[in-house]
Amino acid sequence: MLRHIVLTLGMLGSALAAGVITHGPRTAARIALTFDADMTPGMRENLRSGRVKAYNDPRIYAILEREGVKATFFLSGMWIEEYPTQTKALAQNPLFELANHSYSHPGFAQPCYGLPSVPLTPLWGEEKTRLDLEQAKTQQVLQTQALLERVAGVKNRYFRFPGGCASPADIALVERLGLEVIGWDAAGEDGGQKDPAVIVGHVLSRVHNGSIIVLHCHGGPKLPATSAALAQLIPALRARGFTFVKLSELLSGNP
Repeated sequence: MLRHIVLTLGMLGSALAAGVITHGPRTAARIALTFDADMTPGMRENLRSGRVKAYNDPRIYAILEREGVKATFFLSGMWIEEYPTQTKALAQNPLFELANHSYSHPGFAQPCYGLPSVPLTPLWGEEKTRLDLEQAKTQQVLQTQALLERVAGVKNRYFRFPGGCASPADIALVERLGLEVIGWDAAGEDGGQKDPAVIVGHVLSRVHNGSIIVLHCHGGPKLPATSAALAQLIPALRARGFTFVKLSELLSGNP
C-alpha cells in the first residue's frame, strides 16, 4: 500500500512530496495569502436545510479589499455551485485569483481529518455507473475546472488537495491533468479555533520569505475567528516587511 503523504495543518517541509509546491522563492519578502472554500455533501445539506446560515464569510473579502491585500482562493466545486455570484465577484476583483480545491472536498488519501472518501458515483453521466477510484478522483478535479471556467471565466492551473491528503499516485494524477499541486508552509490552523490571537500566532511563527499561508474563507460554525485573525494578521505581517502577492505572482517572480 502506498504510504500516504499528508500535508499536515501543523508543520510542512518544503520537500515533503515531489511535485507539491509549499512555498515560493526565499530570496524576497513576498508571501501568498491563500484561502480554502470547503463544501462537502454534509455541509451542503446543512446549508440547504437551514441548520447553517452560510458557508461564506464576506468579512474576509471586505478586509482584503480595504487593506489592498492580494489573495488566492481555492474553491471546491460544490461551493461554487452554492455561491456562483460570490465566485464571479472574486474572479472579477483584480486583487484576487481563483484555483481548484476539488468538487466535494473528499480526502483523496485516507484517513484525512474525518473527511469522506472520494465517492465512486459519477459527477456526470449515468448515475448508476460505478467508477474506479482513479476515474472518480479525475472527475473531482475536472468538474471544478469546468465550473471555474463556466461560472467565473477562469482558466486555472493550480490544485490543492482537501486536507492536504494525497498519495504519490494522486499527485501524479493531478499533474497529468495539467495542474500544479499547491500545499503550504504557514498554516493558521483556523478550523475550530475561537481565539484569533492563536491563529495569528500560528502564522507568525511559521512565515518566511516566499511562504504560502493557508486559511479558510467559508466561515460557518467551525471557523468563528478567521476574519478577526485576518484583521490582526495583515498589519503584523506588513510590520515584518512582507508584501502580499497572488500565488501566481509568487511562483513566477512577477509583481
